[in-house]
Amino acid sequence: MPSNYLTIGIIVDESETGEFNTLLHKIIGHLQKQLKKNFPQFKWVFSFLKRKDFPTSIPLDPLELLEFGASLKLDYNLDFALVFTSLPLKSRFNQIVNAVPSNMLETAVISMARIIEEDTNKQVHGLLALCKHVLGHLWGLEHNANSVMQPHHIWTSAHKLSWSKEEKKHILSYLKDIADPRLEETSKGLKLSAFLFYLHVLKREGISILRDILLFRSWLMMLRLGKFTVATAISIIFLFLSAEAWEMGAAICPFWLNIGIGIILLAATLSLYFGQNLHKVAKSEKIKEQSVRSKLVLFGTLFIGITIFWLNLFLISTIIIYLLPQKILVGWAGIKNNLPIFHFGKIMATFGILASALGGNLEEAQDIKAVLFYTEET
Repeated sequence: MPSNYLTIGIIVDESETGEFNTLLHKIIGHLQKQLKKNFPQFKWVFSFLKRKDFPTSIPLDPLELLEFGASLKLDYNLDFALVFTSLPLKSRFNQIVNAVPSNMLETAVISMARIIEEDTNKQVHGLLALCKHVLGHLWGLEHNANSVMQPHHIWTSAHKLSWSKEEKKHILSYLKDIADPRLEETSKGLKLSAFLFYLHVLKREGISILRDILLFRSWLMMLRLGKFTVATAISIIFLFLSAEAWEMGAAICPFWLNIGIGIILLAATLSLYFGQNLHKVAKSEKIKEQSVRSKLVLFGTLFIGITIFWLNLFLISTIIIYLLPQKILVGWAGIKNNLPIFHFGKIMATFGILASALGGNLEEAQDIKAVLFYTEET
């Protein structure tokens, strides 16, 4: 497809009513007109996919629909996918959820259940605002009280319907990268091995991948993983009360400790990544740039989240060690000099990460995926 084409898949259940489909086509028609007006540099193509294998659990799990939509996005070589349903969505983090975008998967789930009950004018305006809000998140925008990116739980005709000038500039820059020919569509990409394919994607899109990793606020990731955090806290408490841990810490060379920290952070990330089968996300029969990019963003988000978690553990451990009676700690460590507080802070944080990797694998896979995949619940 030419480089200025952008394709958005509209995925719906084949069993949806005629009224639902009529309203949806009306919304998409308005959306396409506005996108053409705001971004005339691109040719906007919307593809409707009616599926017999649409997930049917009630309430629908947005995570299941995101993975379903992301898979179809790859199968049909789409740039983005919007999964629409007339049924309510299962909420994980908020009381009410109308839509769940995933910048990582370039896919969003939108429920029309609450809005479809309004009158026609409110339906069209509210759904259009919701769609543009969701697309904004897919294209890397944050919340903004002065545009359609203002967060809402109930979408009505009273809400803003446009992006700001700054947001449009950001979207244009973002979409130019997406519209470029994919690596597997080039003669060079067809000849690359899987390993070299990953390296080329990282080289081509390294900055945008890093941007998306930061967009996910990796530093907040662990706060939503209860078992992960509890396993870490319990382990550190036992470590602080164990003389053996202090003796081991005194015997570890600072140089090798610093090297070991990097290895353990990577090992903990790999443990969660493969232990929770996250490598199977965005899976495709053929290696594709979109799939590789999603996996790189996912792995990077997980690694940065664990690294920042280690930094928090190091800071907390260092403060606790400073406040504890030094004479007792020196005796446990079996050293004659003053206690190297930062050294032992690193020790405790590193042991905590080892425990947290185990705790992370005790988490339900669906919960970890939701934390990683969801950009937000709106």
